[in-house]
Amino acid sequence: MECDVRGVKKVAGEQAILSAIPGNPVYWEGGFRGATWTYIVATREGKWYAVTSGGISNITPGVGANPNVALSGYSDNVDITSSWVGSVFFINDGLRPPMYFLPTATEIRIYDAAPDFYVWNYESGLSPAVTSVTAAFVRNYSSPNVGNILVAGNLTKTFSTGTTTNYPTTIRWSQAFANTGVPATWTPTLNNVANEQEIPVRGPIVDGFFLGANFYICSYWDTVVMTPIAYQNSTAPVFGVRLFNQGRGLLNNNCWTNTDSEVYGLDSRDIWVFDGSNFTPLGNQRVKNYFYSNLNKTYSTRTFMVNNTQKNQIEIYYPDLTSTGWCNKMLSYRYDLKIWNAPKDVQNACMGTEGPVFESGAFTFASRTVTYARGSVSGQQPVQTGVTNGFSGSAIPCLFERKNATLQTEEGPVPYSAKVYVHRLLPEISGSGKISISVGGSNSTGQEPTYGDAVSMEIVTDNPWVTTQQNTVRTVSVKVESNDATDAWNMPAINWQATVTEDAF
Repeated sequence: MECDVRGVKKVAGEQAILSAIPGNPVYWEGGFRGATWTYIVATREGKWYAVTSGGISNITPGVGANPNVALSGYSDNVDITSSWVGSVFFINDGLRPPMYFLPTATEIRIYDAAPDFYVWNYESGLSPAVTSVTAAFVRNYSSPNVGNILVAGNLTKTFSTGTTTNYPTTIRWSQAFANTGVPATWTPTLNNVANEQEIPVRGPIVDGFFLGANFYICSYWDTVVMTPIAYQNSTAPVFGVRLFNQGRGLLNNNCWTNTDSEVYGLDSRDIWVFDGSNFTPLGNQRVKNYFYSNLNKTYSTRTFMVNNTQKNQIEIYYPDLTSTGWCNKMLSYRYDLKIWNAPKDVQNACMGTEGPVFESGAFTFASRTVTYARGSVSGQQPVQTGVTNGFSGSAIPCLFERKNATLQTEEGPVPYSAKVYVHRLLPEISGSGKISISVGGSNSTGQEPTYGDAVSMEIVTDNPWVTTQQNTVRTVSVKVESNDATDAWNMPAINWQATVTEDAF
C-alpha cells in the first residue's frame, strides 16, 4: 500500500529491464555520459560494467589489455561511493586510489596509474614513503569560490616500512577542475586549492554531501561544515572547516539524498531532514521505533537512500530481520504530504538510483523512476520500480488494515463505552478488478480484533458495498485486500452504515 494526495492505493509494481548483469552486483548508479543515459554497476567478482539501452560492456580498469581482469578485494561488504560531474563518473571503493570514467573512455581509470598518472598519493617521495592511500569516501563539491573539487575522508596510509595507519578524522580535497575533466593532483601547495587536515568529529568519517554553498562531512556521531572563504590571494585558505552539529551524523555511506532544497539522512538516532541550518527529526516515535527495531544490525551497512522525484518521496532501502544479506524492504516518506508510507517488499536491492523510465526498448526522459540492482543474484537484470501492476509479473499481495476506528454520529464520535453493529461498508474506490473486505472489531483497544469472513466486491459495479456478518463491538476494524498482477485501485474514503447497540450512559 502507499498514500497519494487523497486516500490509499495499491502500490505500483516492478519489472526487470535492460541486459542481464554477469556476476553478483554490489553497487548500482546512473547518469548521463554525453547524451546517453548510462548505468554503472560493480560486482562481487571485482568487475565493472556500463549498461545502456544498447547493451552492456565491461569497463573494469585494464580490461582493454586483459579481458579477464578483475579488481581484487571485492566482496558483498565493499563500500563504494561515487559522484557524477558533468559526464565524468568518479568512483571510490575504499580499496585503492579513487577511480574515474571519462565520457569517451572504454574503461575506468585509476589515480596514480597509466595512462594519465594523475596524482592522488603525493607523499610517495617522503621518508618513510607512503606506498598507498585509500579513503572511505570521495564526493564532488561544487564550491562557489573555486569551482569543482573532490573531497575524500577517513584516510588509510601504508608506509614503505610495512606499517599501515588509519586517519579516521582526516580529510583531503583536490585541486579544482572543469566539468568535463579530472583533478590532475591532490597535492597541497601554497598556490593550489588542494589541502589535507583533521576535522573535529567524534568517530571515523562516514560520508559527505553538499547543500547550497557548503559541504557537510559526517561521522557516525557528528557533522562538520566546509565553508568557502573569499579567494583573495594564492596563499589564503579557501575553506573554513568547523564543527556544525554534535549528535547528528550518518549510519553509513549512501544513507542520505538531496531534494530541491534539503537533504534527508539517516543516523543511529533517527531519520532526519536538513535545510542548511537545522537537523529536524522525521520519524515520529512509532515510525522510529518500528524502523530501528526491524533493522537487521548484521547487514545495516547496506542500507541506502534514494530521492524518488516522480513520487515526491525519499526511499530508505534496508534489510529487515528476515533479510539474508541485502535490502528486502523499502520505507518511504512523502515530503510533499509529510506522511510515511508502509514498508514495501523489494528484491534484495544492493543499491539504487533514480533514472528515466525504460519502455519499448528505450529510455523515456519525460518520466522518472527508481531502479536498483539485486545483490548476490548472478546473471539477473536490474529492476525498475513504479511500473506495471505486478512484481516482475507476479501478484502484489496488497493489504490496508485499520484497527480501532472511531465512527461518527450526528452528535459526534461514538463514545468508547458504547458498542456498535456494522451493517454495511461502502468504500469510495476507483480502479479495476476486485477487492476483498473484512470487517471486525474488539471490545478494547488492546484486544486483537476478530474478523468476519472476507467478502469480494467488484470495483466497477452498481452495488458498491459489502454486507457484514452479525457483530457487536466497541472498536471497529477493517481490512481491504487484493492479490493480483493486473489491476490497480485507489481508495480515498470508507462509508459505514452502523447502529449503536449499547448506550454509553
